[in-house]
Amino acid sequence: MTSEESRPQLSPMSGATNRWWWRGIAVIGACGGALILAEIVVRVFGLGPQPFAPRRFEPHGAIPFVTIPNGPIAYRPNTTFASVYDPAGDTRGYFGPNGRVAYHINSYGLRGPEIPVRKPPGAYRVVCLGDSLTFGEGVKYADAYPARLQANLAAAMPDRTVEVINAGVQTYATSDEAALFLMRCSRFQPDLVTLGFYLNDATDVRRTVFQNDEWTKSWDSSALSSISRLWGIFERVRRAKQLQKEFLRTTRESFDSPRWSDCKTVLQGMEKVSREDGFRFVVVVFPVFWHLDGGYPFEEIHAKITTFCDEASIDCVDLLETYRNLPAESLWVHPTDRHPNEIAHRLAAKRIADYLLTAGK
Repeated sequence: MTSEESRPQLSPMSGATNRWWWRGIAVIGACGGALILAEIVVRVFGLGPQPFAPRRFEPHGAIPFVTIPNGPIAYRPNTTFASVYDPAGDTRGYFGPNGRVAYHINSYGLRGPEIPVRKPPGAYRVVCLGDSLTFGEGVKYADAYPARLQANLAAAMPDRTVEVINAGVQTYATSDEAALFLMRCSRFQPDLVTLGFYLNDATDVRRTVFQNDEWTKSWDSSALSSISRLWGIFERVRRAKQLQKEFLRTTRESFDSPRWSDCKTVLQGMEKVSREDGFRFVVVVFPVFWHLDGGYPFEEIHAKITTFCDEASIDCVDLLETYRNLPAESLWVHPTDRHPNEIAHRLAAKRIADYLLTAGK
């Protein structure tokens, strides 16, 4: 037998398999190299959402609430508390080096300075009802839209003393706002009452509180994300999308629920009280600060609210167009808090003032 005859022969199929095997190794190597390169890039340039520390309340880690007898919760009178944000996420330099914004509560359990019950002669007095948006969570008192509204109206009404009372309370629903007005704020004899309506007002309050906590609290990341910044970015983006999807679902469902019917009843009741007591009542609708520059998800809900107000002869200011085409992130208090910041409050105050000064009842 010759040497040629004794040499093993490779089949064409064996050669093809061998080539595919090496190609697979090359693809895996290229993918691994790309991932390593991507990991280096995100680390060097700090790309992706940053893992900022969650907001907290001080001094005792909770909002100082008390319960009004036979009524809703309210702030403990004559107290001060604060929100504290991670300064690393304060790109506007708004909070200062300690990341704090303080809230001073007066003797009536409302944010702001003391208010004389008796309205001064010739004064124009406004009460702004609402939840955390009206309260101004994450913004200084002077920057919240009620205080800015006072400045705007005072400039347009130089012959009158203008007083705007911030009656916003965190976690409030529409029914709580009406109850607070009847139990505490009607004594101020307002000429105008505004009610800030946010799109989660028709959602169960417990669900709303849970969702807000989920947005702001820290979360348990996987062991892999502690090793790979790239994987950590993936996990944070996935979690944000899940929370957003849940908020979209519950908000849409709420406007086909009995809670939206309850909201409508409360708003009609406030309109009736306004006619009886001789003040003007205006609903102010705040949008959700997502996708304002394209693909806003709640157009039909805004239409549903404004149509109801029109049919019920209730003055309504929809702020969606005020914020249209603006990057939503530019209007956030902080990357960990999607409440409207001082820029958004300024825009809201101007729009509300323009409406009040030009629209007839």
